[in-house]
Amino acid sequence: MPLFPDFSARQKALKGSVFEKYLPLMRQQGDNLVRLHIGDAYRQPPYPLPIEKTFREAHPLFNRYCNTFGIPTLRSALSEKLSTDNALDFNEEEILLTAGAANALVVCTLGLLDPGERVMILTPCWPFFPGMVRMAEGEGYETPFYQRLYDQPDLDIAAYLDHHLQPGTVALYLNTPNNPSGKVLSRTQLEQVAGWAAKHNLWVLSDEAYDGMTYDDHQHISIATLPGMRERTLSIFTFSKVYMFAGIRLGYIAAAEPAIRALNKILVHLLYGPSTIGQQMVVEAVQTRRSWYGDFVRECQGIRDDCLNRLDLNLQSPEGAYYLFFSTEPYLRGRGYDELIRTCLEGGVSVAPGVDFGSDFRHHMRVCFAGEPPERMALAMARLGKILKG
Repeated sequence: MPLFPDFSARQKALKGSVFEKYLPLMRQQGDNLVRLHIGDAYRQPPYPLPIEKTFREAHPLFNRYCNTFGIPTLRSALSEKLSTDNALDFNEEEILLTAGAANALVVCTLGLLDPGERVMILTPCWPFFPGMVRMAEGEGYETPFYQRLYDQPDLDIAAYLDHHLQPGTVALYLNTPNNPSGKVLSRTQLEQVAGWAAKHNLWVLSDEAYDGMTYDDHQHISIATLPGMRERTLSIFTFSKVYMFAGIRLGYIAAAEPAIRALNKILVHLLYGPSTIGQQMVVEAVQTRRSWYGDFVRECQGIRDDCLNRLDLNLQSPEGAYYLFFSTEPYLRGRGYDELIRTCLEGGVSVAPGVDFGSDFRHHMRVCFAGEPPERMALAMARLGKILKG
């Protein structure tokens, strides 16, 4: 049973990278080493590519395999970012690049879970994570959480989670800022979660996809910064949200080095390594993030406020991420829920059905307020408000 600090039997049965045991000798050779060990082509593609000549010259290995942990320049930039922005002290050897946060979560579930072991999934949650647990032959069970914290900010979290804890649980899935509710856990709330996880010797999968995307006076705090949590937490980040680059399919895991090395064994069998050119493209974005990402977050906050004002439905204002998430029960007016969703589509606006985020939210809907330009959002709110108000 892989409670912290153990990993799954699946992970232990895998061999690492074919060349891993020789890496120290290879590094000693440096540029003297003639590299015949990887099936790679020395030439750049001769066919036309939509890549500027200056980029190709600056990154002559853009088309080659890279280190399976990620390119050194990006890992170095991310180490600085984690230290400066998140108070997380992880060096380059404690960062693993992945093909987005989704790939990172798959790697983590495969690395942590043996068949039949359980994960407590705090809900509402990202819809694909429960399926990832099933793919790893684990069992996920829902614990309604984030909406409850809006209603009960002083909730005794340890007692509440104890009430929901099931036998065979080895990990907790935490997502703050939360998709879809927008809830951002305070330091006090996170300290309670951390103490509870440590008490039960659980791993914590900390999904921080919306890192940096908080509004008003709310602050995103990484649970791995709290006492006793660095070793037992796998912190997962992405370039899809604040970096506005979902299509590049890049993310990363930050964790203690033994965990990163264990997870790399899973990654190389799934993917070998993420896109070399994709990693090269985001190094500058990480290095210059403070010059641009604040403007995007402020813009999203303004759009959030405008959407809430236009809908005028007395909805909970999200503290982070970029969604409105609310129950439609007051607005059904004799309609069935599926009928309401279809009415929205027929009225020219699409929303995400709430049941996908947890069984307790079958009458909720999620509205993304960052996916369209402001003028299109104004049109969408006019249409949605008309439908909901009848």
